[in-house]
Amino acid sequence: MSMSKKEILERLKGILYSMDERSGDIIETIDEQTNLQYDLGLTSVNMLYLIIATEEEFQIRFSGVSMNEFQTVGDVISYIEGALS
Repeated sequence: MSMSKKEILERLKGILYSMDERSGDIIETIDEQTNLQYDLGLTSVNMLYLIIATEEEFQIRFSGVSMNEFQTVGDVISYIEGALS
């Protein structure tokens, strides 16, 4: 399944919104440079949820990678693009 970066980003925004509905305004400003920890305040538990939800959403598996490898939304998008190709 081939998807554009924009499509992947929109689906990731949906996942992030489901994690914390109070952050709707912040979610709309997310782009590839958004830092997961500093800009979004994701903890290690949040990151684990993000990975699980992303695996389910995109029907992929995060294997052989550490959560620490994902600093920005763009890092996650790049991984998803590679897993989908």
